[in-house]
Amino acid sequence: MKLAATLCLGVALIASPSLAEEISIGIAGPLSGPQAYFGKTWHNGFQLYIDKLNAAGGVNGVTVKVNQQDDKADPREGTLVAQKFCDDESVVIGLVNFNSGVAQSTLPIYEDCTLPTMSFGSNPDLTKQGYKFMVRPVANDLAGALLPAEYALQKLGAKTAVIVNDKQVFGQGISEIFGKNFTAGGGKLLDTLAIAPTDVDFTSVLAQIKAKSPDVIYVGAVMPQLALFAKQMHEQGVKATLMVPDGGYTPDFISQAGEANVQGTMVAIQVPPMDASPAISEFAKLYKEKFGEEAGPYSIYGYVQGQILEGILKSTKGLSREEMNEALHAVKVDTAVGTLEFDDIGELKVAPSFLYKVEGKDFKLVSSK
Repeated sequence: MKLAATLCLGVALIASPSLAEEISIGIAGPLSGPQAYFGKTWHNGFQLYIDKLNAAGGVNGVTVKVNQQDDKADPREGTLVAQKFCDDESVVIGLVNFNSGVAQSTLPIYEDCTLPTMSFGSNPDLTKQGYKFMVRPVANDLAGALLPAEYALQKLGAKTAVIVNDKQVFGQGISEIFGKNFTAGGGKLLDTLAIAPTDVDFTSVLAQIKAKSPDVIYVGAVMPQLALFAKQMHEQGVKATLMVPDGGYTPDFISQAGEANVQGTMVAIQVPPMDASPAISEFAKLYKEKFGEEAGPYSIYGYVQGQILEGILKSTKGLSREEMNEALHAVKVDTAVGTLEFDDIGELKVAPSFLYKVEGKDFKLVSSK
């Protein structure tokens, strides 16, 4: 892994003065509501890199303006933002959307207006719809749900599991993939239970689970449900290892559930530790200096998307949406998380994933692949 070089940008800046102008990048995610921490810190990572890029004069004379919008993790809001980006001719790429359910609603809109996107929605089906104007710069749920299933079987010695999901695109999708991986590895799935995305009382669900006495419980949902479930699970004396997806990788998960209630909980996410390499450590240092706080769960990928954008601007034939899309799909760039490039459907050719365990007030890496 190495950090993409930025100190030598000056050499590239004079290469194509004919392209000198400002472009807009539309970036949309949850900036309000219970998932705001994820959206804001992701956006901060992108802004950090763009500020560095612009301070050096841009790329080939092209500087970048960030058009930031709040989709509130709501598909309806997401479609309004998508249309806004589509109608703004200065927007040539969209960094959208954090949630799979939102992405499912917005990607057809972006496709219709030929606006290339880097989508954060992790549901595997999103890249199977034949979209020509999207890539996914993070691992999908096939990777995100494989590692916890393997760890449960091989390291924890789990034999049985119960799945709980919120019936949403992300939560249901990733929990079903976990179940398939768990049973394929020799485990037994005792039950799959559904909750509504607005539920806050899990007494009846936990009573059913307690009667089945599983070794592992996998919850496909987002915050704050993950914290509420963990807290009530502990209070009702349900003895099982709790496994949750990336929505649990936030200090709020521990603080809202109560530190004592989440010890040993396993959290899968695409994000490496902030000391995993010199490049990542440098990013974490720059982030804290700029924003006065530690990097968020996906801040590093916002930064990486800035590095991808730099690679696009260095290689594109022009600044139209179609030309930028061609460069996006062909890009191969060294980033803070390694060399990234996309396959013919927009998935990363190499997509790492990581599994953490809650220990005290921190998340400790226990496995990666």
